[in-house]
Amino acid sequence: MQKKSKLLFVLGALAVGIFLFSFNADAKPSITIHNIIDLTGAYAPIAIPSEKGGKDYLAWIKEQGGLDVDGDGKGDVEVNYKWAEFGNIDARFMSAYKRFRMGKPKPTIIEMWSSPNQEMIKPIVERDQIVCYGIGFSDPQLYPPAWNYMDCWSYGESAAGAIEYYIDNLWPKRGKGIKAKVAHLTWDTAYGRGANEPTKMHAKKTGKYEVVAERFCTFMPTDPEIMGFLSDFEKQGVDIIWSNSIVQTPAVIQKGIQKLGLANKMVLMANLWAPADQLLDIVGPKAAEGYMCPQPVFIPAAEPNEPGVQFAKMLNDKYRKDPSLPNIQYMRGIRMKANILESVKRALVGIMKRDKVDLATACKKITGKDVKELGIQTLAGYTAHGTTSKYQSAPAGKDDRRLANHDRLVGIKNGKVTVLSPWYKVPRLIPDNMVAKGLFKDEKININYVPVKK
Repeated sequence: MQKKSKLLFVLGALAVGIFLFSFNADAKPSITIHNIIDLTGAYAPIAIPSEKGGKDYLAWIKEQGGLDVDGDGKGDVEVNYKWAEFGNIDARFMSAYKRFRMGKPKPTIIEMWSSPNQEMIKPIVERDQIVCYGIGFSDPQLYPPAWNYMDCWSYGESAAGAIEYYIDNLWPKRGKGIKAKVAHLTWDTAYGRGANEPTKMHAKKTGKYEVVAERFCTFMPTDPEIMGFLSDFEKQGVDIIWSNSIVQTPAVIQKGIQKLGLANKMVLMANLWAPADQLLDIVGPKAAEGYMCPQPVFIPAAEPNEPGVQFAKMLNDKYRKDPSLPNIQYMRGIRMKANILESVKRALVGIMKRDKVDLATACKKITGKDVKELGIQTLAGYTAHGTTSKYQSAPAGKDDRRLANHDRLVGIKNGKVTVLSPWYKVPRLIPDNMVAKGLFKDEKININYVPVKK
C-alpha cells in the first residue's frame, strides 16, 4: 500500500511537471507599457473618452492573441498595461513615475498627460533613458530635442496653421489687403500660453495677422468673466480668438459670442482638446455655429465611412456599446495606444535583426533606447489603423520629436460637425537659435501651412 502511494505521488509529480513544462513552453513572451493619466479634475472630459478608446484597442489586441510582431495576423507577444491616475497633481505624477521606474520590468515608454509635467520630466527621462510619449504639446519639449515625443505638432504650430488657413480661405475679409487681428483668451498656465509666442513669431514672419491681445481666464470661467473680455475684443476690432484650453472654456466663450451678437465680427478657434463634437453637445447647434478647431484624426460625426472610423466603431460595438462613441477623443485614444505598440513592435523586430536573437529574448532585452531609435523615431507615415491621414510624415528628421505634422480644420456649420479644410502640413516653428546650433538640418522647414495635393 505504501509503495503504491509513493508510486502515485511520483506519477502525480511527474504529471504536474509535464503540465508546467508544457504551459511554460506555450506561454508567450510579454512586454509592458505604462501610462500616467489624469482621469479626474479639469482634464477628465478629454482624458476619459481617449482612454476608453485606448483600452478598447488593448482589448482587441488581447483578443487577437497579443501583439502581432511577424505580420502573420496572429498575436505573438502578450501586452501588459500599467497605469496611474494623478489628477493633475505634480506630486502624484512624480510618485507614479518613480514607482514605474523602480518596478520591473523597467519602463521603455510611458504615456504622459500634461505639458508642465512633461517639461519637468524632460531631463529625468533622458537620464533614465525612458521615452516620454506626451499628450501635451508645449514647445520647450521639442527644443532642444531629447527623449520627449509628442503625439502631434506643437500647440503653436497647430494654432499658426489654423489661423493662417482660415485667413487665406475662409475669412470674409480675405483678399481685401487687411491684416487680421488675433486675440488669445486662454488659461494662465504653461499649457494655456503654449500658442502665444509661436503665433507672434508666425504673424511677424508671414505678415498675415497680428496678435493684439492676450487675456487669461480661470479654469472654469463664468459668463460675466468672459463677457468682459469679449466686449474689450470688440472695441479692439479682433477678428479671431484663439483659446489653448479644454472644451469647457471655449464653450463659455462661444456662448458669449452668440449672446453678444458678435458672430459676424469675430470667430473662435481652439486647440484639439476642445473638439467640435464635444462643444456641440455642450452648447447646442445654435450657440456652436461657427466654432472651429484643428484635428489630426478622421472625424466620426462627419466621416462615418472612413476606414479608421469604422475600425473605431467596431471596437466600441464589441467592447463598450456606448452610443456617444466613437467621438474625436476616442479616435485619438486608439491612435495613442497604436503608436505605442507599433513603436514597441518595430523595436523588437530591430533587436532580433541586430542581435540575432529570437522574439522571447528580444522581449527581455528591449530598452527605452531601442524603442526610441528603432521604434518611435520611425513612425512617419504610420496611420494607426486608418485613424489618421496617410499624409502624416513626422518625425520628419532625426531631431523631430512630433508624431504628426498635418492638420485639418473642423467646425460647426449649419448645426453639424463639418470638415472645413483639406489636410495641410502645419508651419514648422523652430526657434532661430536652434537652427543656429546646427539642429534640424535634415528637415525642409516650411513657415506657411502646406495643403496636401491629391
